[in-house]
Amino acid sequence: MSTRAVRDPGLQPERTRLAWRRTTLSFTVVAVLATRAAVHRSGGAASVLSLAACFLLWLGFVALAHRRVRALAP
Repeated sequence: MSTRAVRDPGLQPERTRLAWRRTTLSFTVVAVLATRAAVHRSGGAASVLSLAACFLLWLGFVALAHRRVRALAP
């Protein structure tokens, strides 16, 4: 018979927290690139609307990620 490895319960929340941080960073980079593309392509109302939508999506995602990371705290 094999002995089961002892699982450290502290590692899973840490990995999840790091995954949320990486995802938030990636989402921020995509939002910045989308903003840059919107500004350089047009300067009209469509640009302002796309910037506002991008900012609101980013803000919502950051709030969600922050809430999930805080829920992992002991």
